[in-house]
Amino acid sequence: MNGGLRAWASAHSWVVVSLLGVLVLLVPLYDAWDDVTTLSWGVTTTAVENAPLVLLALALVWGGFWLRRRDWADAYAWAVAKWTLGITAAVASLYALVIALQLWAMRDLKPFVLALDGVVFGAALAFAIGVYSARQRIARDELARSREEYRTLTDDVLDTSEVATFILDEEFDVVWVNEAVEEYFGIEREAVVGRHKPALVEESIAARFEEPSAFRERVLETYAPDAGSAEFECHLLGGPEREERWLKHSSQPIESGLYAGGRIEHYTDVTAVKRRERQLDLRERKLRELYESISDASLTFEEQVDALIGVGRELLDADYGSFARIDADEGTYHVEVAQSEAGDVAAGDTLPLAETHCRHTVAAERTIQFGTRPLDVAEKAYGTDAGFESYVGTPVYADGTLYGTLCFLDREEADEFDDWQLTMVELMGSWIGYELERTQLLEARRRELREEEAKFEEFVDSVDDYAIFTLDEGGHVTSWNPGAAQIKGYAESEIVGEHVSVFYPEERVEAGVPESLLAEAAETGQAHDEGWRVRKDGTRFWADVTIAARHDADGAHVGYTKVVEDMTEQRERERELEHERERLEFMNRILRHNILNGLNLVGARTDILEDRIDDPESLEHVQTISRRADDLSSLIDTMRTFMDAVVNESEHETYPVSLRAALEEAVAGVADAHPDAVFETHDLPDAEATVVADDLLGEVLENVLENAVVHNDAETPRVEVWVTETTCAVDADAASGDARPDDGTEATERDALCVHVADNGPGIPDEEKASVLRKGVSELSEPGNGFGLYLVTEMMAAYGGAVDVRDADLGGPEEGAAFELVFPRAE
Repeated sequence: MNGGLRAWASAHSWVVVSLLGVLVLLVPLYDAWDDVTTLSWGVTTTAVENAPLVLLALALVWGGFWLRRRDWADAYAWAVAKWTLGITAAVASLYALVIALQLWAMRDLKPFVLALDGVVFGAALAFAIGVYSARQRIARDELARSREEYRTLTDDVLDTSEVATFILDEEFDVVWVNEAVEEYFGIEREAVVGRHKPALVEESIAARFEEPSAFRERVLETYAPDAGSAEFECHLLGGPEREERWLKHSSQPIESGLYAGGRIEHYTDVTAVKRRERQLDLRERKLRELYESISDASLTFEEQVDALIGVGRELLDADYGSFARIDADEGTYHVEVAQSEAGDVAAGDTLPLAETHCRHTVAAERTIQFGTRPLDVAEKAYGTDAGFESYVGTPVYADGTLYGTLCFLDREEADEFDDWQLTMVELMGSWIGYELERTQLLEARRRELREEEAKFEEFVDSVDDYAIFTLDEGGHVTSWNPGAAQIKGYAESEIVGEHVSVFYPEERVEAGVPESLLAEAAETGQAHDEGWRVRKDGTRFWADVTIAARHDADGAHVGYTKVVEDMTEQRERERELEHERERLEFMNRILRHNILNGLNLVGARTDILEDRIDDPESLEHVQTISRRADDLSSLIDTMRTFMDAVVNESEHETYPVSLRAALEEAVAGVADAHPDAVFETHDLPDAEATVVADDLLGEVLENVLENAVVHNDAETPRVEVWVTETTCAVDADAASGDARPDDGTEATERDALCVHVADNGPGIPDEEKASVLRKGVSELSEPGNGFGLYLVTEMMAAYGGAVDVRDADLGGPEEGAAFELVFPRAE
């Protein structure tokens, strides 16, 4: 059978079956005609004989028409026709074979054999049909089981899934949906199954979304022939039969099975995720608004609190919010800032505390809330016509004392506020309390500043040795004290409002000195300058000037304070002192070059004379001259070193020196020079202990030791030396800590070693103890050279140490003297 005939037969299977029935009907009709005409049977008899075959043939003809009325696919109808034609052809072939064998073997037909052969054929056919029926039953049972499994999967699992699911066939008709589709979209399943999905989207589904056009476009794109997987979020609006939801659409093509070529669409409810995202967005926005409110320096405190209450009302969805000061003793509730959609309460109102929910917050001393007003809490109107059902309030503390409350209320019942919302309320309350404390401290500071300014102004007005006045930010004079009028010659009425540059010489104004000093003070807080300034009468004076930036209580720069000291006389004194140093330096050079060279020449000549003189008396005179020349040379060397240390103080350098080694060497030298004296040392420091000194340390120690022996009238002079640990006040640079004696820097305590030199001599009278160490004193009440002690005093000052004298008792007939030399330890 070619393809065209097969297609025609498949489409007209009922015709084939009916025609077969007509052909089969011809057999009993022919048999009845033959019985009547040939065998002379009666019509009734032959009709009864052939009635079963006629009925079966007619049934086959009717079966063709029955098949036509079935809404079956052509393939199913053609299967029936093929089975009918095949079995008919098989039975006909068997009977033809039997008849042919009988005619060939017996030259005759045996009807009963044919009938029995029909039974055999029937039995075989019955077996085959029974096998086929059994297999069909097995297939039906398996199909029923598969259908039950499918029903369980769809009805018990997929149908109860919370993911709304559409299954579409290759024509994009809806073949199945689950219960979630009905719940989410608010449409019945029967109204969806069998519908063309694109048309369903156009007609009813798209309109249920917040953005219908966008939803329609995104979904219809998935029905394109080459569309793959798709995923997007969409906002389903609420309605009479549905809730508002955020859905995530995800779909993909079906690639195999019964619905190959179709699509499966899932709509997952992501409302909780979107709600959480919105909640996080809201929290972020509220935190940002909270920060902006409290960091906006242009707002007053009340405006900042009002902004906070606005943030809190939106966050909590509250009708009313307020910040109030509470007087617990009087039981009053003073509203300072309030916001309400409808109500009579406003800032400035005072209510009885007992008529507010905040009394519970005050009593609890912590944040409290209720979503529905408890039965034991009476309705509080807060000045409005209707009471409030939900409440959250937090106490506000300032300086550890309850100041008031921050609260939010709503007229409708509400769920309890979550921890984050309560934390936000507490943060607002904490900030208000902090700001109240800061405001109070700021006000107290302003009062102190006003008091200090008043005292300072009173002090400035009483000072006439210094010019003290103020400038605005631009450098114009705003105040003037008597000292300024005295030093600069201007009256207050003449100078206020003038620029500070009027006090500078023209050349310094052209160099921009006034502006640069003001800029330095504004940047660093203070500027210092020394130089010529100009009085009103045009005369110049040497000034020491300090300019300090002034700031208000908030730290804003508001101007400058300028302090001017007239240093003209001091500068003249310094110049005279410098001239005196130059003269001393000249004398120092004379000592070093002229006198010292002359003494060296004298010493050399006396050495020659000693070798040539035989007269003992003359030799003694020459030796005396030699010793005195050596003494004078040594003294000049000491003077030279001393002048380098004292006259040139700014260039004098000190360094760490071992005190023990210097003491032992000095004691040994003086002991050799005075063999009749007794020297005792004890409690000396370790060799590693160093002090601030220089090369003259040995001279200093020797002078003190010599003084203890030379002025000692005891039969056997006795000198005791020991060292103790102590501290001393040293002038030091505040930044580096370097010692800078007499430079006016701050004093600091420093570890020190004290050398004690005590003798058993006559001692020093009390009235002369101070004069002994006074700079410039060269003699005591008794004749003698005082240069040694003068050197000691000056060098100890150069070291940053000190020297003192007191009485000593070493067991002699008279009280001796004890010198104490305090050396700062070297660091």
